[in-house]
Amino acid sequence: MTYHVEEPFLAVRDEPARPFVFVTIAEDSIITIIWEVQQSGLVDVRYDGEMVTAFMRDVEARAVPVEASVAG
Repeated sequence: MTYHVEEPFLAVRDEPARPFVFVTIAEDSIITIIWEVQQSGLVDVRYDGEMVTAFMRDVEARAVPVEASVAG
């Protein structure tokens, strides 16, 4: 599912040298949830061409779903 971010929130990106790098998902960004919500409440998110991990509660509180438009 795709979302439009209305308020910035934090996510985490894994890097080889540093396993937890905080990333701010910026206002007006478009993000896509890649996997189902895990038991911990975390989801994998595609943001700015990268995979990051965020809390689904932050996505729900600070972003709105984007409806797919149907051409025709």
